[in-house]
Amino acid sequence: MNGKAVGVIKGHLQELTDTQLLSLINEGNQLAFNQIYFRYWKRLYAYGFNILNDKGLTQDALHEVFTVIWTKREQLEIGNLKNYLFNAVRNNAISTLRKERFTELHYGILQNLKGSSEAEQNFDLNDLKSTINIAVKDLPKICRTIFYLSRFHDYSVSEIATQLNISKRTVENNISIALKHLRGSLTTLPLLFLDFFQ
Repeated sequence: MNGKAVGVIKGHLQELTDTQLLSLINEGNQLAFNQIYFRYWKRLYAYGFNILNDKGLTQDALHEVFTVIWTKREQLEIGNLKNYLFNAVRNNAISTLRKERFTELHYGILQNLKGSSEAEQNFDLNDLKSTINIAVKDLPKICRTIFYLSRFHDYSVSEIATQLNISKRTVENNISIALKHLRGSLTTLPLLFLDFFQ
């Protein structure tokens, strides 16, 4: 296929709706996939960067979303592509944020424990990760998300409410529930770490 023919096809694809493009992608049409990619990339990048505030992490989150669309094109059932893409980017960004912030927290705590008692010094990174993950896993999904944004990304109540499209009261209630649960579950941690959950 010559360049002129490709140009004509691309011009035609630009006029198609998301639903029509998804139908072509389902059949393995690479040009249709590229059209979706370029149609939404800039807006999705801005949205993801607003959450992660990191160029590399944002690009990784977006690449993962588009990779899933292509590799699982025959299984995915997408009603509203725009909503799907923004929700997928948000979920990936929050998941990435959670992992990154936890990593920073783990090492920061261990550094601070250098001057603590011998018993506290023996509480190593694997113990810390395991204890945190077990405790947080017991929280409802929305409660976990709100807790991560509040404690590990320094989001304000208003910012979380806007980000998740919920009321400020709901955010406050879930933070309170999370803190109460974690303070009770993490009693085996050094006192220095427990101060984080006040």
